[in-house]
Amino acid sequence: MYTKTLILSFAAIAAATPLSIRSDYTVGPFNTCSASDKAQTSCRNTTAIQDDCCIETRGGQLLLTQFWDWNPAKGPSASWTIHGLWPDRCDGTYEGYCDPSREVTGDQIAEIIQKNGGHNLLRYMRRYWKDNASVDGNLWSHEYNKHATCFSSGRPECYASNNNATHPQKDVFDYFYRTVELFKGLDTYKVLKAGGIVPSKTKTYTLEEIQAAIKKAFGVTATIGCTKGTGEIAEVWYHFHVKGGNVYNGEYLHIDGGKSFCPETGIKYPPKEKAEEN
Repeated sequence: MYTKTLILSFAAIAAATPLSIRSDYTVGPFNTCSASDKAQTSCRNTTAIQDDCCIETRGGQLLLTQFWDWNPAKGPSASWTIHGLWPDRCDGTYEGYCDPSREVTGDQIAEIIQKNGGHNLLRYMRRYWKDNASVDGNLWSHEYNKHATCFSSGRPECYASNNNATHPQKDVFDYFYRTVELFKGLDTYKVLKAGGIVPSKTKTYTLEEIQAAIKKAFGVTATIGCTKGTGEIAEVWYHFHVKGGNVYNGEYLHIDGGKSFCPETGIKYPPKEKAEEN
């Protein structure tokens, strides 16, 4: 158990509608938390956290990351795809591969999701959580093994004592379910289109235009990633703190992103050719 006081994130806090969990499936059940811990927000608390299963302490700044996979084209032509859900520390640094004993393969992930009744979840992942170089399960296992094993509040020991007997490896299911639900509330293609930013073989955009469209939708900026040298938009990272619960059942509060990795002008947004249609 960690007992610590976290400092405010270097990313600026912005007022925005929190992203709450939906009711399609049930996460947990988790251990009981004190009222004091449940009142905390990651990276913003000023009093000690008693149980790091109750609020995220190891990675208090959460990033929902997305790909624009255009070459080769992956996923629907009018949608970005999921990269992953990452735990950064409050200062933006991070760990990876924190618990080798929990690592799983893509096939094992699919089996765990199905055993927990997540047939629709798995179907969605197969369309929107795509590996651009290999089978999709390779990306799923990479994301879980590298990132999900580093959440303080998503460890198996944070679940109610009888859960591991009835739903073994439920933390695996909850990671993919929570990531998908966050992604559904962050429709980057729709947001950019509303700002006049659409895929084009000829037109280019400025970083300011892209950030303006995102800020209009969510009240914050994001981290934008572009391919080095050629300037195609490739990734968007949305940053959050988590309030009133752990990484899987807490409210996600938007915060401003960090430094983008794109030129200020001349950013390309190539269309996905020969991609799935929505």
